[in-house]
Amino acid sequence: MNLIIDDLHIESLVYGGNGLGYHDGKVIFVPQTAPGDRVSCRVIKSKKRFAEARLEKVLQPSEKRCPPACPVFGQCGGCQWQHLPYEVQSAWKDKIFSDLLHRQTGVARERIRPLVAASEPWNYRSRAQLKLQVTGQQLVMGFYRRGSHVVVDHQQCPILHPSLNQAARVFREALNGFRHSRRMIQLDLGMGDDGQVRAVLHYLGTDGAAIADFLRPRVSAAGIALYLQGGRTGQLQPVCGEEDLCIHVGQPPLTLAYGPGGFAQVNLEQNRAMTEAVVNAVQQSGAKRVLDLYCGMGNLSLAIARFVDQVTGVEDFAPAITKAQANAQRNGIDNAVFHHHSAEGAASQLSRDSGFDLIMLDPPRSGASGVVKELQVLRPRHILYVSCEPPTLTRDLKPLLEDGYSLEWSQPFDFFPQTHHIESVSLLRRNEDGG
Repeated sequence: MNLIIDDLHIESLVYGGNGLGYHDGKVIFVPQTAPGDRVSCRVIKSKKRFAEARLEKVLQPSEKRCPPACPVFGQCGGCQWQHLPYEVQSAWKDKIFSDLLHRQTGVARERIRPLVAASEPWNYRSRAQLKLQVTGQQLVMGFYRRGSHVVVDHQQCPILHPSLNQAARVFREALNGFRHSRRMIQLDLGMGDDGQVRAVLHYLGTDGAAIADFLRPRVSAAGIALYLQGGRTGQLQPVCGEEDLCIHVGQPPLTLAYGPGGFAQVNLEQNRAMTEAVVNAVQQSGAKRVLDLYCGMGNLSLAIARFVDQVTGVEDFAPAITKAQANAQRNGIDNAVFHHHSAEGAASQLSRDSGFDLIMLDPPRSGASGVVKELQVLRPRHILYVSCEPPTLTRDLKPLLEDGYSLEWSQPFDFFPQTHHIESVSLLRRNEDGG
């Protein structure tokens, strides 16, 4: 494919981050463009109704453009929208989410609340997975180039919290030239609300003891907790520092710990805003017995436990269930129980003993189509869907909305400024005549 479009007008942005224009009646998607741009682009993939193109040159820049903060923006696949001011990004996320939900499900636009924008569009990430490669004799650390497994090196990432950038520098200096560096594949960095940083270093081979001995004094001096993971699914090996990172949610604040390999949202401030919306939704529903699928270490379960009679959490990652139980005990919460079980099948099994008047789910980006089929049978009075992927959200909501449920409201949240990603919370209610 070698077609060059000499002059394409970019009209809008779409989910995924690309700009959209039209050429000869066909939709053309072009990354790193802004509405109002006139660009030259090269088509790299063509389908019947659309084509994907690579930006060749901005002929006339949109007035909406701004200089990107990162020198490797456009090469690194971590960000898509650094060339747009944050107020423009958030306005487009609001529109993209509303348009997608309205078009795909038919819900009225007045049911879709405005986007909750981030107060800090930079240095917000409290977690990151940095890829590692050795090129020649030089260690390369960063994120993958878009659509590839080539690591784009960056000395400082402007969306990472400064503490994580500093931790990355510690590992870069320690590992550069280290004899086992070629076996290093990934560095997971995370930090808690108290500023504590924890790292998990993934490596291939059987050199864990030598790696641990080499790194222990270097990372200990920097105040970093370290774990090693041999292979892609091997056991975690503690090297130094505390196991847990702690975050705060709810009012008054709960302290929730999660361990290495566990999950916490990357934007701690926005997580608190979303958790507050979930608590308000549960209170609005009047629910007393709540099932929380994909509960993790209790981020949402424990925040709502203080406002209901009983919360049951379900998670298929066993260490997270252990943390959720410990977090309940740590915070004096005795009306939350947790089960190690896959989300699919759990609602049907647990509903045999006692029904739930609200079922909450916070699935991965792939969504929860199997769980949705169960919900259509169980028909709880309310469903609360926390989503990190609008296309799978609309796919999962559609059968529920066609089968006796109404959308009370849906609200998008921006957890990932400079990127196209959109989180959301949606509350559904069973229609009274729907059984």
